[in-house]
Amino acid sequence: MIPPIKVDVIRNDRPVLVDSFLISAVLTVLALRVYLAAAHYPQLGGNGLHIAHVLWGGLLMVVAIGMLLSLLTWTWQITGAVIGGVGFGLFIDELGKFLTSDNNYFFKPTASLVYAIFIVLFLTARELRHFRKLTARENLVNAIEASKQLALGPISNVIRNHALAWLDASDSSHPLTPFLHRQFELATATPERRSWLTAPVLAVRARYAAIVHNHWFPRVIVSVFVLQAVGVVLSVVYSLVIAAGAAVGSADAMNELNETLRAGPILWTTLAGTLISGVFTVIGVARLPRSRHHSYRAFETAVLIDLFLVQPFTLLDTGFAGLTQVFIDLALVASLRYLLSEEVAQHHHVDSWTPRPPAVEAATM
Repeated sequence: MIPPIKVDVIRNDRPVLVDSFLISAVLTVLALRVYLAAAHYPQLGGNGLHIAHVLWGGLLMVVAIGMLLSLLTWTWQITGAVIGGVGFGLFIDELGKFLTSDNNYFFKPTASLVYAIFIVLFLTARELRHFRKLTARENLVNAIEASKQLALGPISNVIRNHALAWLDASDSSHPLTPFLHRQFELATATPERRSWLTAPVLAVRARYAAIVHNHWFPRVIVSVFVLQAVGVVLSVVYSLVIAAGAAVGSADAMNELNETLRAGPILWTTLAGTLISGVFTVIGVARLPRSRHHSYRAFETAVLIDLFLVQPFTLLDTGFAGLTQVFIDLALVASLRYLLSEEVAQHHHVDSWTPRPPAVEAATM
């Protein structure tokens, strides 16, 4: 009798692999579009042959899969993730050719579809990581996976610290847990090695830190959203004026209203998303005097709605040229999350250092 096959879903707690795949794929699509436009879309081949870059993408994905299936070390895993991401970027960039009868690479909705695919992949990976904490069993398996580095010699402090954290969250009664804990504690750590990328990365980080820690940085971010809130209010007022003009029989107002009604579901969806995003922007501005934390949360929600609801439909019309607003939104999200972390840190600092009344202290003793 064949025993039943048990399928265990064990999540990998090293998000850098999926992140490297997605980042390399996105950068490949962007770099490829910029290069092809600058080079006037050259073709590789001749005499009736055209070697499309989707083939190179497939080849790189096969190479990445072969590396991930055949090689065990962390270096080759991260290399395979990057190569696979580049291959996927080359593949997905040709999506327009396979959706049109005339193999139209310049099919405008391609940008929106590619954008939506990456959004779905990002949200899926994020949800897989965060929908619940790792179980004790998953923590142990991740530590076992990291233990492969013990057989290769000295390990980095980063790997050892992660492994010890996984083991601390594992089932202490399992015989492997104390054994591996002891092995990682006794393991020799390699001295920190810096690659040629370290210096420019550290320089960028230092520059970013200098900008975001400046006193004017929050004011600039808030000013952007205040201007957006003013624009939303003016747009609503203008729409109400047009509707009122159409109601009283104004020919110009009727023409503009009819053109808007004939625009179709894409425009209506974009307008609805813009309106919802604008409402959260106005809420954020209104909450600013009372709570910067809640204000920043409202601003972040407004930007995320624009990223996930408005931009996919905007790209249907603008194509890849419309990605400028996407990058602006991403910069705003990063800035707002930094400001939120600063607010949380400041709140905890105040809580820990604010003296309590004697009655409260006596009650807690």
